[in-house]
Amino acid sequence: MRALLTALLSLVLGAPATAEPERLTVFAAASLTEVVEGLAKRYEAAQVVPSFGASSELARQIEDGAPADVFLSASPEWVDFLREAGALGGESVVIARGELVCVAPRGSPLAAAGAGDPRALLASLAEGDLVAIADAGVPAGEYARSALRQLGLLDAYGPRLVGRKDVRAVLLGVEQGEFQAGFVYATDARLAAVERLFVFDPASHPAIEYRAAALRGSAQPAEARRFLAYLRGETARAALSSAGFALP
Repeated sequence: MRALLTALLSLVLGAPATAEPERLTVFAAASLTEVVEGLAKRYEAAQVVPSFGASSELARQIEDGAPADVFLSASPEWVDFLREAGALGGESVVIARGELVCVAPRGSPLAAAGAGDPRALLASLAEGDLVAIADAGVPAGEYARSALRQLGLLDAYGPRLVGRKDVRAVLLGVEQGEFQAGFVYATDARLAAVERLFVFDPASHPAIEYRAAALRGSAQPAEARRFLAYLRGETARAALSSAGFALP
């Protein structure tokens, strides 16, 4: 109706009718915030409206009926969750890969000590020192727990670990000195006043894959598929690479 009124008004005023762009709602992992915001501004086929958070939280919102067109997850697990729930509108695609790192506040004693692996970090922590980790179910936290478990250190770290709602909350807590260290993605570590202590051995945790999928409940499925193609194109690949993500 609104488009019809616009067209009639244009005829009356003698001006050409211009259709409003489609509105595309994209639910994306918090660690993709800057990249997706930048890509959304450059995408001309539709008005992209991103919403960011933990992949686990976003997936549950989608399962509960939240209106969204595209889901970008930091873990295949939550894409599989939505597939099992019948919420996907097609196969997912891998758009990027990442690394898991440990960071400390810039200029802190831990940063000066240069703890180079999880065991060295544990040995360097003073009494009362805390380490931030994303909450259970959140991909960044699950990758970190998997790595510590594989190294036989999860129980030893247990009293030190403090959960946060997503990886960006972990990063902020470390940057502000609330925690002596934290586990985040390498791409996050580039965005704050923190120092990277070490990279987790990729063999110690599942591969960090960012997957994109169109959703069955999309109001414009064709546009959702076009946006997926855009995420696999040269513009998006260049943006992801520039932000430090590895490309598939």
